Amino acid sequence: MGTAFLYIVKVKGGYMLLGLDVGGTFTDAVIIDGHRVVASAKRRTTKDNLMQGIGEALDAVLTDCNTSNIEQVTLSTTVVTNTIVEEKEQVVDLYVVTGPGRNVDDIFPVSPIYLQGYTDHRGIVVERTPTNAVREVAKMVQSRSGTDLAAVSAKFGVRNPQEELSITEELKDKYNTISNGSLLSGSLNFPRRTISAYFNSAVTPVFTIFKRNVEEALSIRNIKAPLHILKADGGSLPMEHMVSRPVETAFTGPAATVLGLSALGAIGEEHTVALDIGGTTTDISLWKHGKPLMTKNGVSIREYPSAVRSFAVTSVGIGGESVVRIVDGEITVGPERVGPSVALGGTEPTLGDALIVLGYASYGKVELAERAMEVLAKRLNASTNGDTTETQQQLAGNVTASDVAQSIVNKALQTIQHGIDEVVRAENKRPIYVVADIVNPDVFVPAQIVVVGGTAPSLGPSIGKYMDLPITIPENAAVANAIGAALALSTIELTVHVDTKRRLLVIPELGIKQQTCTLKRVEQVVERAKEALSEEALRLGLGKDQDIEVISIEDFPVVEGWQSMERLITVKVQLAAGVKQYVE
Repeated sequence: MGTAFLYIVKVKGGYMLLGLDVGGTFTDAVIIDGHRVVASAKRRTTKDNLMQGIGEALDAVLTDCNTSNIEQVTLSTTVVTNTIVEEKEQVVDLYVVTGPGRNVDDIFPVSPIYLQGYTDHRGIVVERTPTNAVREVAKMVQSRSGTDLAAVSAKFGVRNPQEELSITEELKDKYNTISNGSLLSGSLNFPRRTISAYFNSAVTPVFTIFKRNVEEALSIRNIKAPLHILKADGGSLPMEHMVSRPVETAFTGPAATVLGLSALGAIGEEHTVALDIGGTTTDISLWKHGKPLMTKNGVSIREYPSAVRSFAVTSVGIGGESVVRIVDGEITVGPERVGPSVALGGTEPTLGDALIVLGYASYGKVELAERAMEVLAKRLNASTNGDTTETQQQLAGNVTASDVAQSIVNKALQTIQHGIDEVVRAENKRPIYVVADIVNPDVFVPAQIVVVGGTAPSLGPSIGKYMDLPITIPENAAVANAIGAALALSTIELTVHVDTKRRLLVIPELGIKQQTCTLKRVEQVVERAKEALSEEALRLGLGKDQDIEVISIEDFPVVEGWQSMERLITVKVQLAAGVKQYVE
């Protein structure tokens, strides 16, 4: 069962939303009043001190704004992503309850601590974890690691979280932060849940500091509106609720892009390739019949598959500030970025400099960009030595600055097209699980390209010509991510497991276990799941007018004596993700 994303809530105008997107190169900010973007700004991301760039972007959009009119602030940030990608997360003691089965030493970021105990696939605790043993093991483990971060995951914890919760209770005196696999995800995949729990604890300290700094920055500017943060699946949650699940804020940049594209009304119903061209990378997403594709089981964090739901977005190393070099007589573009374009005071030529020389972009000092291209031309002319490289063959003869600039753009276009081809090929080769897809295969053939990001206006038209496809660059494309963040709906998801024979109902994300369940049919479990989600949303102050969508349904018969007598039913629901409204 697919997920119908990009739900639109029609709301009245007259209030303001502030959106922030902290990207790898730029930090964008927008203020939206009703259906209009009334202020926008793009400032450099200051990696050594993120708050500097955030502060500069905020100050730029708040110049003529009465901050008392801002009703909500929503943030998309790279802070968790960067911590993970750069392997700067803190040490975590990982406790697992696997029961009988394979050794899992090789599938987690650290060697786990195995605890005695076993809960079977029905959620029956076959062997309890002895509490005294947990305390003794934890004392020994922590004396070696010295960390105050832990994660706990049991193989069938989603069917019965009892063991995870009891172990966590015993560890509370030793660790300040403890993440549970079953509380983060109700899905059955034990390795993915465990990896999510590990990284959730690992990034909690840096996320907590970041939260405090952002709140301080808003307070200084007299912004008292509630602060939300974007999740990888395109929803948002109040910042205070995300402190317990910061891993879900990884890869929010792609989520902001998808939401921004929806808010700008740029996709339509055709099969669409969407590109977000930033300073460092180009993010590629595919849209089928107006809906973005999602990862099937969860996004990979480094090389580890997690349970974090995310849009299916692939990055290629081409951006406006991709460095240009000559290697063995050949022009290379990216994937490295070393700083701003020469036209902006940088030290090495970039794709942006080439775009400036060709007249596709108009920023910085043109003469500096031209000089950078001339230097490259001289190097190419001097490097031939009787041998004609591929680049020389393409340029044919004495190379000019303009020739080099065009060759750079062509190299960038080749890389982007290769990335698109790979993503499309992977989508069309994915396994088919639904009979309807076998009968009526929906092969992805791109009908159009939509481009956003800071480099969209300068490179977008060339992409359309190169790939011979209609190209759309919507208004406010440069700050699409910040728009997406500002307009993101708040979402939460819940999983309900029912074992009809044992009359057992479990909602792992809430730590709920009921042993007097009378539900027998899928339809009843769906209604119970929606009811539980509504109650939790009300508790959190979310989603009063929001649709609830069913993400997945699993219904397995339990066969005994050649008869199907009972069932194992699992239903996953969420507040519909998407944007509050379109912008004009």
